Amino acid sequence: EVLTRLRMHRFNLSIDDFGTGHSSLAQLCNIPFNELKIDQSFVHDMSSNETRQVMFNASLGLAKQLGMKSVAEGVEDQVDWDFLRSTDCDIAQGYFIAKPMPADDIYAWIINWDALIH
Repeated sequence: EVLTRLRMHRFNLSIDDFGTGHSSLAQLCNIPFNELKIDQSFVHDMSSNETRQVMFNASLGLAKQLGMKSVAEGVEDQVDWDFLRSTDCDIAQGYFIAKPMPADDIYAWIINWDALIH
């Protein structure tokens, strides 16, 4: 009930580490999430592991069919990044993109990242 009220007030809710631990299909039915964060165990080294690709693509399809944004966690290297870009995933997250940083460093990172991807 609290989460539904938050969504009514335009808060975004993410289900984190989807596919592992407490993140489950039942939660998708019962909680009004609008973003599905696919666990890094299905993302990192996905290009060389067919089972991970199947699990990732199934999770991605589920997010799309439910009208949710999709986030790939664990993009750790160029291979992960290149493979992910060939998918329909909305957002990528991981050390390849940025390691944790102080808030004061974000502006410089944005300028650098924008130059790298364009």
